[in-house]
Amino acid sequence: MKTKIVPAIVLGVILFCFDSSQAQQVIFLVRHGETVAPKGTDLRPLSEAGQRRAVFLAKLLKDSGINAIYTSDLERAVKTAEPLAESLRIEPKPLSQLNVSFKPNDIEDFVNRLRSEHRQDVVLVVGHSNSVPALLKGLGYPAEVKIPETEFDNLFVLIPGNDGPPKLLRLRY
Repeated sequence: MKTKIVPAIVLGVILFCFDSSQAQQVIFLVRHGETVAPKGTDLRPLSEAGQRRAVFLAKLLKDSGINAIYTSDLERAVKTAEPLAESLRIEPKPLSQLNVSFKPNDIEDFVNRLRSEHRQDVVLVVGHSNSVPALLKGLGYPAEVKIPETEFDNLFVLIPGNDGPPKLLRLRY
């Protein structure tokens, strides 16, 4: 019962905060799920817990209207998005500029891409503990956001505003 109530509550909060008459995009941002290999290597597949988290994310966001999915090109990010992408029949777009070793202009280029290609879309971005906060800042959220290396359960919902900075919901899933 809990697994059916939580998605409904989350989507209700999001829809309450989002006025579709403004034709603004909503951007969901998450860090990849838990991994099995130690930190320091790019080849870190999802653990069983990370795979379960990816499936839960798919259930949580399946009715959110997502029509574009971007990930870093590292396996752990791609696999976190995979269950949702399959259920929505969306081809995720893995980008090296969303990896942990991104450069500042990578974030700026990606933000410009979102603004030009996805102005009226609902987008999911799966990144890393450093790239997700950098994206939030690049998208105009003024406060500093940190994701500790031990946290994999953050779901950020960025709702751009017409007048001023975007609104941000930070949820746990």
